[in-house]
Formats: sequence, structure tokens, C-alpha cells
Amino acid sequence: MKNLKAVSVVLLVSLVLLACKKEKNTVPEPVQTSSVNYGNGVVETFQRQPNGSTVVFSNWITKTEPDWTGFGTFEIKTDINAPSLSDAVRNNGIVLIYFEYDGNVRPLPSVRIEYGEVVDYSFITQKITISLRLTGYGSISGVGDIRFRYVLIPSSAFGGAGPGGRVSNPVDYKDYNAVCDYYSIPK
Repeated sequence: MKNLKAVSVVLLVSLVLLACKKEKNTVPEPVQTSSVNYGNGVVETFQRQPNGSTVVFSNWITKTEPDWTGFGTFEIKTDINAPSLSDAVRNNGIVLIYFEYDGNVRPLPSVRIEYGEVVDYSFITQKITISLRLTGYGSISGVGDIRFRYVLIPSSAFGGAGPGGRVSNPVDYKDYNAVCDYYSIPK
């Protein structure tokens, strides 16, 4: 009888531990992928997720010095056409912008205190504006090539009714590699 009780306790503890095991946030592979080249340096890829939502991501878009305006001031700006940046995504979804410079990928906004530099963005329907600002002193007289990429996630892709309706994110949106892995985006 003692052995039966011991086996029962071990079995019960095992079941409780298995039931409490945290589920991993994974999204099955997209069921359909297509791309559109808009001819202005922007290629958008549409990945239809198994739940019916479509996540859109751009190629890496290189911005060279002639693409920027505002030289001689403390802030320069450049625009990116984002044809799939709809009112629905703008109002209830998530707009992620990443930039790559010197081999490092960072999410925007990005602050580099040691350089007194802020790279930020704003957006309206179908357009993203990137700004690079100096926070301390001086003016910007030139800039190297910088690459940007955007990811547009409709609210249906994360099960929320909008930014205020979610309790937790399915992935750390500041982590570029985690976002790519979660939404099956080629890096």
C-alpha cells in the first residue's frame, strides 16, 4: 500500500509539473508568401499566416546621402514609401522599423548617448519618415549609407484589437532576430 501511495504521489506531481510547463510562443510556418516590387527601391513581401492575417515586411532599403534633406542643421530626414502601411495597421497594428549600420541591426527609435545622436521615425498612411538628430551641438554635414527595413503587423496577427487591447506581446519586438524567427522573415 505504501508503494502505491508513493507511485500515486509521483504520478500526481509529474502531471502537475507537465500541466504547468510554459508554452513556447511559436507561429507555424506561413501558408502563403508573395512579393511586390514597387520600382522605387521598395520590395514588400506578404506572408499570410495560418490564422489568416498577413504580415508585411520590406527588403533592406539603403538610404544614401542624396536621399536625406536638412544638411547644415541638427536634424536630417528621409522618406520611405510604404504602400502597405494602411490606416488599419497604423491605428491598431504594429509598425516596426529597424536600421542596420556598421553590421549592427537596431530597432527605432535608437539613442546613442555617446554620440549625441537620435534616430527616430514617424509615419502616416503609406509613408515612413526617418529622422537623424544631434541632441547636443553642431550640425549634420554628411551621412554614410544606412539601411532600413520595416515590418507591418496587423492586429489580427497578435490576437489583439489594438495596442491598448493586448496584455502581452507574443515576441520581443526590440529583438530583430526574434521578430524574424517568430514571423518567419528572412534576415
